[in-house]
Amino acid sequence: MTLTVEQILELAPDAPSRKAGQGQAKAASWSGPGRDGTLIWGEIKGSGAAPYRTVCDLAGPASKCTCPSRKFPCKHALGLMLVNAAAPLPAGEPPDWAAAWGKGRETRAARAETRAAEPPKPVDERAQARRQQARAARVSDALDELDLWLRDLMRRGLAAARSEPYAFWDRMAGRLVDGQAPGLARRVRALPGLAAAAPAAGAPRPEAALALGIGRLGLLLRAARRLDALSPEAAAGVRAAIGYPVAAEELAARPDRADDWAVLAQTLEEEGGLTARTVWLAGRRGGAVAQVIDFGAAGSPLPPAPLPGQDFTGALGFYPGEPALRAVFREGRAAPSSPASLPGGTGVAAALEGFAEALARAPWTERWPLRLAGVRFGRLAADEGTAYGVGDATGCLSLRAGPQLPALLTVSAGRPVDLFGLYDGTGLVPLAMVAEGHLYTLPAGDPRPILARAA
Repeated sequence: MTLTVEQILELAPDAPSRKAGQGQAKAASWSGPGRDGTLIWGEIKGSGAAPYRTVCDLAGPASKCTCPSRKFPCKHALGLMLVNAAAPLPAGEPPDWAAAWGKGRETRAARAETRAAEPPKPVDERAQARRQQARAARVSDALDELDLWLRDLMRRGLAAARSEPYAFWDRMAGRLVDGQAPGLARRVRALPGLAAAAPAAGAPRPEAALALGIGRLGLLLRAARRLDALSPEAAAGVRAAIGYPVAAEELAARPDRADDWAVLAQTLEEEGGLTARTVWLAGRRGGAVAQVIDFGAAGSPLPPAPLPGQDFTGALGFYPGEPALRAVFREGRAAPSSPASLPGGTGVAAALEGFAEALARAPWTERWPLRLAGVRFGRLAADEGTAYGVGDATGCLSLRAGPQLPALLTVSAGRPVDLFGLYDGTGLVPLAMVAEGHLYTLPAGDPRPILARAA
């Protein structure tokens, strides 16, 4: 198994690591390199007295290095994988330190399989019921406080709200966290950013964005008051938006959805000292779209995940709630896809109908994935400045201004392309594009005006 250069660079935790990894991709800098199956290894001179020992498992992908970097994968692991991508390393027996690491991975995987096969421990249902009641009471109190806060906010008007300092919003968010409603707290903490954002093409005006954010909070609050009147899936969606966790047993009991899942894009976001990585997938046979989210402390490794340009052949388990979107990986394997395509792509009108359907089910939805087929980039009306959009014979969407937009325009060269992105009702944020049989993605967490060819 060999990863492409673009797939390897997608693994970099940030732009400096990506650049530093490319600096280590010189075969002459490595001593004793080799490979055995999906395991590659090598030693490289660093700032210490002894060379750093680097070993990678391309099937994970996963890596280990003796360098002091706290980033994962480090620049040496990226460099070693890039060297192997340029020319396969010579086959051979791994040295003891590389073999021990590979053996350890196999052992941990076997233990995990054993634990997964063990029968679940009996649940103390009475204690569980007491905990659920206690949490429901705290959340109910938090909803009461949020309701009163929102009414006061509206009574004073949006102009007054826009003048409030960040501490005003953060205090309310903190009370929601104390009330075990972290989903609501995240939405409240986002409000001052909406109000202070500079006007941009494809984005709502700051006052409109603030009003939308408050309105979505109000709708979610009303739905939370009517959980008993909702269907089980709708109620689960509301609970997830509030911030209720889903028990592992409940998630494990959800049915598998098997498909050939095309990995379209990855995004990285920093949130409260955590790194959130989202993998976007689309089923080639079923046409469903899914997002798999993993969280980790800043700089710490995230679980291995398939990369854009690969196909994950296997099953996903979807979280309860509607519209169904968030999922977890289950049994399956990742392999390069060929040729690149965007499963489930539609025209603009059909995509907007899907967005409207999602809003009808969950009107507090902030962004929704759209898959557009055969659309062209173009400049919007002259009175809208330098705004760009995409469209076809059925309609047109504004594009959110961003550093990678010029690169998308350049690669498309005026030809029809397939486009994947997130739509908020005002503008589309592109995440991936299929043009001339190649998949181009926006490098995760990289603000530079570049695209990566993933397949």
